[in-house]
Amino acid sequence: MNVDALSNHMQGALRRALRTLYPATPDVMSLVRVHVWRDRRYVGDHAGKVLAWEGFSANIRRIDSRMRTVYIDFVPHDYDQAMATQLFGDEFALKLRKTGPAVITYVLDFPVDTSAKITRAGFVPRIMGRTIHACAIASIAEYLADDPGSHASTVIELLMLQKALANERRAIHGVEVSLQHLLHQSGYLATYLLSQRLEVVSIDAPRKAGNFGHDLEARVRVRGESPEYRLGIEVYLQGIGYHRTTIPAYVSQFELNAMMVVAPRDPWPDLEPSFASSVSAHRLNRLNQIANAPGVGVHHLPLSKVIDGLAQTAGGIDAIWPKATGGTPRNR
Repeated sequence: MNVDALSNHMQGALRRALRTLYPATPDVMSLVRVHVWRDRRYVGDHAGKVLAWEGFSANIRRIDSRMRTVYIDFVPHDYDQAMATQLFGDEFALKLRKTGPAVITYVLDFPVDTSAKITRAGFVPRIMGRTIHACAIASIAEYLADDPGSHASTVIELLMLQKALANERRAIHGVEVSLQHLLHQSGYLATYLLSQRLEVVSIDAPRKAGNFGHDLEARVRVRGESPEYRLGIEVYLQGIGYHRTTIPAYVSQFELNAMMVVAPRDPWPDLEPSFASSVSAHRLNRLNQIANAPGVGVHHLPLSKVIDGLAQTAGGIDAIWPKATGGTPRNR
């Protein structure tokens, strides 16, 4: 195993997540710190010697009181199943047995009664006394095979899950609105649409917070063709939740030709049955296929791809961001 490559991957995930969430905070990278856990009660022991988990963390509360700390740890041990179950609970122990030595990304301090909700969100609960940690567990090979943008997406999704289960939807919405403005003002959305072989007629600024409707809207043409299409754009950073019903409603209300969803996970499996009761819809793998099938197309733009794209333009974000946050979003 290449320890340096693993370390770079772990740090890169945190740095890209922070850069995406706080692009205009100049010292945001100083939040990333090295840590080591050596406590028999938390990580166990072997042959009388306390084991260790080590990695990186970012205490985001230092710059944003709405947020807390996120951790990424390298766990090099093959745990005895009985010990792992006693320390971490059945679900975590079973996952760790399948991966062996692993990288674990996690956030802390969920109430015990949220275990099922953490599992439904696609994460693994780690039971720690009277609280639970929400975790993403990957084998070393699996972790190194994915790019840091994918892991950064997981970091953001975990932070948003922490807010959601604490009933702090307003904090989540604030982060999502900031990202909407960044995507619009940075030119990322226009660049992505062009990469999908579309001509961009216009991209509206994000909708005023609290108003009914999709977050942004673009008018596009398929390259070399004349018809113009309305493309709704919806941005969310956690599970699909209420978007399962609102996205079909937006499509119907605003007579959209397609909807592009910027989210950590593919929304189509959840949206397909919701659309079935309202309008004809289909998965749209490439946006230039918008004219090729009847009904409404749903296209997923993975958050990980957005993070990677923003990382490539990071040098220009500081100049763009004051404009993105300083103006008042117009009401469509």
